[in-house]
Amino acid sequence: MHIARLKWIPSVLLTLVLGACSGDDPTGTVGGTGTDTATGSGTTASSETGSSASASASATDASGSASASASGTSTSTSTTDATTSTTGPLCTPSETLCGEACVDLLSDADHCGDCAIACDIGNICSQGQCVPSGVCDPGLVLCGDQCIDVSADPNNCGGCGNDCNFDESCIAGNCVQDCPMGADLCGVDCVSLDSNADHCGACNNQCGQNEVCAAGSCVAMCPMGTIKCGQDCANAATDPLNCGGCGEACGGGESCMNGQCVCDGDLLACQGQCVDAQTDPNNCGQCGNDCGQGQCVNGQCQCPMGQMECQGNCVDTQNDPNNCGQCGNQCDQNFEVCGGGDCQCKPGLELCQGQCTYTKIDPNNCGQCGNDCGNQLCGGGQCINQCGGNIPNKCGDTCTNFKNDPLNCGECGKTCKNDEICVDGNCENFKIPACNTCPCNECTGDLNKCCFNQFVDHTVCAAECP
Repeated sequence: MHIARLKWIPSVLLTLVLGACSGDDPTGTVGGTGTDTATGSGTTASSETGSSASASASATDASGSASASASGTSTSTSTTDATTSTTGPLCTPSETLCGEACVDLLSDADHCGDCAIACDIGNICSQGQCVPSGVCDPGLVLCGDQCIDVSADPNNCGGCGNDCNFDESCIAGNCVQDCPMGADLCGVDCVSLDSNADHCGACNNQCGQNEVCAAGSCVAMCPMGTIKCGQDCANAATDPLNCGGCGEACGGGESCMNGQCVCDGDLLACQGQCVDAQTDPNNCGQCGNDCGQGQCVNGQCQCPMGQMECQGNCVDTQNDPNNCGQCGNQCDQNFEVCGGGDCQCKPGLELCQGQCTYTKIDPNNCGQCGNDCGNQLCGGGQCINQCGGNIPNKCGDTCTNFKNDPLNCGECGKTCKNDEICVDGNCENFKIPACNTCPCNECTGDLNKCCFNQFVDHTVCAAECP
């Protein structure tokens, strides 16, 4: 879905996509300090076990009562400018640098197949081709507006939104701990092919009942210089899964040297793990330096591309109502949303003489801007003498329905938030999908009900429909 093309859509996607970057959330602080910790080491005790030693990895799982009138003033105030870094990110092998952003040309709807190709509204990018929303190639799953291979994507491993840890890889839909140097992955287990009797010399090459595995071969007994760990003959000085003793496994990125687990190359030991301080957002530049919502580039915390640092938080000024267009520019929470960097009337409201108003109940702009009802009431966009029918509730000079009016939801003056509609007198979360008919395959998860909402004049996805 294209934020810049349909101005009122970003407001309702705010809580689902970028709510964590809002100025209201203080947890996204960029920067911080930390301290280095020493590398861990394996013990020197030697013991025997009854089965082959292997490091097994497991999968990770993936309203208000404030009074408001029918109109509000559209405002725009300017505060502090923020600076952004000009250093481009280092892309992974599966990504391409488009401008200053690393993108996946196979699934990015704004750069589909090529940096210059953006899919139309309602389309998604699948295997580098723009296709209608909800249509993914076999083997791919629709996550948001992207077709994803959930069997291998570490950000959607086994299902949409299931994010693997930084020291894990996505293998067959499971988040698997990265193996130490010198170990190999057999299925979802890290094994030492030199000593593992179930994978002796190669995955699934199992030694006989009276045999042991030494130097990648099945033999009758362990040779000199090795220790016997069940059916495994391990060199405790170099075996990454029996480093210094049976079952003493090194972590991802570590190797076994002289019976001690040490970090390789330029990796840094932080809290018992080897990390790349140039790219690790939790240990950026040094152990414990957490970038929060930002990213780590060349050992420095930066906001992700398309975001700006405002009061210590990374925000998208294109749709952040507290930093709309620039840091500190707040939109009116009752009547406005931020779209394309401008404060705009939220869906269902209309701009009349510089004010956002609901013309179906505004007696000064009843049905259209400037239509003054005088001594009459305004209801359903018409000047009337009394309330009744499907607009039975009177609030001042307006006739409305407490069951579906988000400005008077359940009672006069009870205003729903910008990401809520009024359903049977209660404020409920919703989003506006690209499709404008029901059923709609974009209505999933907690917002799996599809219905037409009269206030926003569009199909919506909600938890409940009237």
